[in-house]
Amino acid sequence: MCTNMKELQTISEKIFELEQKKAKKKKEMDALDKEIKQLKSETSSYMKKRQKNELTVAGLTVLFTPYLRPLFDKDAFIAGEEDGEEIYNKYLKQVPIERVTVKLAQSVK
Repeated sequence: MCTNMKELQTISEKIFELEQKKAKKKKEMDALDKEIKQLKSETSSYMKKRQKNELTVAGLTVLFTPYLRPLFDKDAFIAGEEDGEEIYNKYLKQVPIERVTVKLAQSVK
């Protein structure tokens, strides 16, 4: 608890400074996320073109996993409905998702 205005001012300035740092870090993280997403998209295109799910390059293993993800919550459609599953399937859209994972390659012993 602040005992005087000088302490309150010091604490307020510190809070402001930390919030500014946090905002700056968030912008940096957003930029990094955007760059990672763009690079993974390029990797995904390469892997699709080569029809590969796994490649090892320079000590790194690149995994490519395409899959479909349903857009709706199946349980919400079916719960309490006679023809809930039919309604679910009628409006279901499969969204193609591509996951790219890069990890260290396992060394051969």
